[in-house]
Amino acid sequence: MRISTLSQNLRIDNSITSVQRRIADAQQQISTGKRSQVYSGFSGQDTRLLITLKEQRTSADSYINSINNTKVKTETIDATLQQMTSVAEDLRTQLYEQVEGLFEQSSLALSTFATAAINQMSNLLNQTVDGKYLFNGTDTDTQPIIDPATTQGAYAQPALAGGAAGIIAAAEAFFDVDANWTNVTTPAPGSLSVRVDQGVDLDFGELANDSATFEEVFDVLYAFSNTTFTAGNDAEYRNLVNWAIDKVEAAIDLMNDMVGQNGVVGSEMASRKESHKETILLLETQIGNIEDVDPYEAVAEFQTLQAQLEASFQTTAVLRNLSLTKFI
Repeated sequence: MRISTLSQNLRIDNSITSVQRRIADAQQQISTGKRSQVYSGFSGQDTRLLITLKEQRTSADSYINSINNTKVKTETIDATLQQMTSVAEDLRTQLYEQVEGLFEQSSLALSTFATAAINQMSNLLNQTVDGKYLFNGTDTDTQPIIDPATTQGAYAQPALAGGAAGIIAAAEAFFDVDANWTNVTTPAPGSLSVRVDQGVDLDFGELANDSATFEEVFDVLYAFSNTTFTAGNDAEYRNLVNWAIDKVEAAIDLMNDMVGQNGVVGSEMASRKESHKETILLLETQIGNIEDVDPYEAVAEFQTLQAQLEASFQTTAVLRNLSLTKFI
């Protein structure tokens, strides 16, 4: 049975249209290097795999971004802790010089140093990154250390003539009350934290009101910034110095531990970052194996389709008996 002319023409037209679409796809593959710009251009299995791989890559990228942002904070904390340790070590040196017993010559220098160190320590503990305080836990919008002028105005201690015990008691009692010198909330806010991997969070940072380190140093600084040595008070002044040395040395050890712990966090973040970078390289290879097209294959396909299209046009012309003479 003869196929109708209309049906035949429709089949030819559909075939030509199909080849033209494939040529357009081949041209796009050559220009972009990708098999398709949309998921519908891949098989169902490849589409599902692509979505999974890209989600994994996005997650790894987000972890790296979090690590990079946190690295700025941990490096600032590290530098700040080292500077505070340096201040405490200088204070210890000043105290050691008092042991020589030349109090009339050295006590004024220590008092002057202590006053300057109070401001320096306060500024360091009020350090910020991107406008967020680093030494107040998760309460990053609140300045952790009260302005020194305010604290110094509220602090009062007895004269050295009354004995070293009175000065020690006054300093320790004042700084035992956080509200006297810090804005750290009660209960204390949680530590700063960063998610570095799926289900893995790292805590970092220190609180300005830490009672074993910063508070101890402030005890000593305020005690000596407000102490005036006078002849005849040698024994009590020596007792005060010995108390201060013990406090400062213990605080230095703990601040060094803080620096070490901060370094552990930094090292862990660096390790996780490298792991994520390796994961991303692997994922990009897998994604490329699905998405990317071999340029030589794409060109060959394009040329084959072009030849096929030209042949289709010639066949169509013959079947439809098309000629300029017949048209005229």
